[in-house]
Amino acid sequence: MTSQTAPPRRPFHVDRGVSLHAWLRHMRDHEPVYFDTTMNSWRVLRHADAVQVFSDWQVFSNDMHRVMPAQEFKDGNLSALDPPEHRSLRGLLSQGFTPRMLAPFAGRIESLVVEILEELEEQGEFDLAAGLAYQLPLNVISELLGVDRDGREVLRRCSDAQLTLSTDDPTDDAFIQNREKAMREILDYLRDHARERRTRPRDDMISRLVHAEMDGRRLTETEIVNFSVLLLLAGHLTTMGLLGSMVACLDEHPETLAEIRADRSLLGNTVEEVLRYLPPVPDAGRVTNQEVTLGGATIPADQFVLISLTSANWDERAYPDPSRFDIHRTPNPQLAFTHGIHVCLGAHLARLEGKVALDVLLNRYRTWEVTGVDWYENNTICAPRRLTVAVQRHT
Repeated sequence: MTSQTAPPRRPFHVDRGVSLHAWLRHMRDHEPVYFDTTMNSWRVLRHADAVQVFSDWQVFSNDMHRVMPAQEFKDGNLSALDPPEHRSLRGLLSQGFTPRMLAPFAGRIESLVVEILEELEEQGEFDLAAGLAYQLPLNVISELLGVDRDGREVLRRCSDAQLTLSTDDPTDDAFIQNREKAMREILDYLRDHARERRTRPRDDMISRLVHAEMDGRRLTETEIVNFSVLLLLAGHLTTMGLLGSMVACLDEHPETLAEIRADRSLLGNTVEEVLRYLPPVPDAGRVTNQEVTLGGATIPADQFVLISLTSANWDERAYPDPSRFDIHRTPNPQLAFTHGIHVCLGAHLARLEGKVALDVLLNRYRTWEVTGVDWYENNTICAPRRLTVAVQRHT
C-alpha cells in the first residue's frame, strides 16, 4: 500500500505544524503503516504500532547497516546495536546516567543556567534558543565527558553542521557520507582524548570508559570514541529542542505558566508534556529482520522502517484531545525518547536539565514574552532556531 493519493506533507516549520498534523491524522486513520516512496522507507504512524516496533528488537533491528551501507559509525554506537552486544555495552554505560547518579549534578546545571542568562541579559532582549537552549546541553554533556572549552568549539561546529543536513531519503548514501564527514573533526578530537586518558585518567566519562571492562574485555578506542560522540550529539541536539520548545509552549499557554509558577511540583509534568507535544527528534529508524505484518501492511525483510514520533505522540487512540497542551495528562506515555531496550540513555539527564532550567527561569524572571520565533527548516529536528524574548527580572 502506498500514499500516492494522500495529502502532501508539509514540514513543521512551514505553519507551526498545522498542515503536518492534519496530514498525519488523515494517514493514521487511513494508512497507519505505508511505504513512502519519497523516503524509500515504511512509515509507522500510530502509537500502539510504534510501541510494538520499539518493543520487538528481534523483528525490528537497530542495526541499520544493511539498508545504509555507507554508514561507518557503528562500533560503540548504542543506536546501531542489538543484543547481546547492546545489552552488555548499555549496562556498562548506563551506570553514569541513572537519576541517583545525576542528582548531585543538578546544582552544577543550575549554575550553568545562571551563568548563561547573566551573559544574555547584557543584550536586553535576547535569543533564548541560540543562548540557553543551545549552550546549556553543550556545556553539561561536555563537562560530564571531560571535554574542555577548545573541544566545545569543535562540538559546536559539528552540531551546526548536523543541523544543516536534511534529506527526504535517510538511506541515501550521499546524505550518510555528508553526515559522517561533518562528524570527522569531533571523532578525531575525542580519539586524542581517549588516548590521553589511558595514561592520565581524570574524573570524567571518557576516563571511565577507557578503564572499564565489558564481558572481561576493555572497550576499543573506536567504541569509546563513537559512544562519546553519540552522547555529545544526542545529548546536545535533543535537549536543545526540549528547552527551546518548552519556553515557546509556555509563552503560548500563559495559564499553564501561571499554574507552574504557583506549584513547582508540576515541573516534571511540564517537561513530559512538551516532549509529547513537540518531540525534538521527529522520527526513529529500524530495519526488519524478517517479513512482518503491522498496522494492516506486510513489510518484507531488510526494509527500512521510520517511526514518526511526532505522529505517535498525537495519536488520538493514546491521548484524548492530543492537540491540547495539558500538563495534567495521566498517563502520558510519550515516545520522544522511544521505548524498550533502546530508550534514550540520556533521557534522565535531558529531563533534569529541562526541570532545572525552567525552575531557574521562573525564579529569575517575573515575566517573559517571546517576541520572535523561527523553527529549524529541516525534517531531522523540531526546535526553535531563533527564540527572542523580552524579560522582566524579579525585584
